[in-house]
Amino acid sequence: MGDKQSSFITLLITAMILSGAANTIVYKLQNTSKVTVDGWEATNFNHPFMQAVTMFLGESLCILLFLNIKKKPDYKQGCIEAAAKGLKTKVNYGWVAIPAMCDLTASTLAYISLNYIPPSIYQMLRGGAIISTAIMSTCFLKRHIKRYQWFGCGFVLVGITLVGMSSFFFPPKKDNDDPDSSSEIGAAYFISVGLLLLSVVMNGLQFVSEEKLFDVYYLHPFEIVGIEGLWGFSVYVVLAIALTFIQCPTSMNNSCVQKQMTDMFYFERADLYFLQIFANGLLLFWVILGIFTIATFNICGVSVTKYVSSLARSLVDVSRTLIIWAVSLAITWIDPEAKWENTRWEAIVLELIGFFVLVTGNLIYNGTIKLKFLDEGSQVDPLNDAAQQFLDNKTGQSLQPS
Repeated sequence: MGDKQSSFITLLITAMILSGAANTIVYKLQNTSKVTVDGWEATNFNHPFMQAVTMFLGESLCILLFLNIKKKPDYKQGCIEAAAKGLKTKVNYGWVAIPAMCDLTASTLAYISLNYIPPSIYQMLRGGAIISTAIMSTCFLKRHIKRYQWFGCGFVLVGITLVGMSSFFFPPKKDNDDPDSSSEIGAAYFISVGLLLLSVVMNGLQFVSEEKLFDVYYLHPFEIVGIEGLWGFSVYVVLAIALTFIQCPTSMNNSCVQKQMTDMFYFERADLYFLQIFANGLLLFWVILGIFTIATFNICGVSVTKYVSSLARSLVDVSRTLIIWAVSLAITWIDPEAKWENTRWEAIVLELIGFFVLVTGNLIYNGTIKLKFLDEGSQVDPLNDAAQQFLDNKTGQSLQPS
């Protein structure tokens, strides 16, 4: 029985890594697509707000799966067992708006930043979620973080700093020597890194607030992902339409969307978004694939939060970095016009060092690397204990098919 449940946790984590890696790559493929519409000059697909709409659409579809599960006897039995353990079975969905709004903010900032930084750096910096999640867990879940875990967080901080600075110390070679162009790209890079780090803070708050909800309510992972999706989709449909009519300041034109046949730039153009995806079959495929990969990733991520912990979710999320980096470098070398990654060997070496420091920090944090001078004898691996936590989870609910 224990082996079966341990295998289920392993399968869950594997699916989270693969769907997460695929999602980042798919969204970068969208952002690097150039589309010609009605003879208008080919333009980049730059729609971070509409991408967030599709993300929440994918999440909201999970509510349909939950409604089917809710009819099954296993779910009803789970409700009875949860009530006996003191969990509330009548959920106040207003509280789910908290992680949903955190997800909304984090996703918007992340999609904007992905337009201007390499996918590998994007994913490595997202590894900083372990720091924000640890701090939030201490503040809101009253969890005690041991000294060796803070030491691991310190390593993670050093790692993401090395990764974030790699393109500053060794900027990618340009096709021209225009100094204005170089400084403009440099400014966009640092602003994007700042936005991404802010999104990591919001991710930490999202993970911890979800875990807090699992402490109080009987929630199926499909249920919370679906409700979060409905919250985010409702807000973003209104926001995306509003931004379609709000002009950008002139200084932000390079980051905004140009209205066809005019010199005016807007924060978003929902009309152009649909024109572009239906004018390019491959782009439409990437958009649809993005919807399904983000839904799968979030279901797996919330399930890891429920059956293991929010901290374990942050640890697992780092593991997809190597896949993303390898694919991004391959695309850059195969198609130099893509320019997904900085291919200067100095930058790659610095990123590699930063990545290993980042992974080392995670291994120290979860107790895989034991440091005798820090909390000797108390270091445990939360992922190795996942099966036991699954056995003792608060609801007694199983995701496995009956």
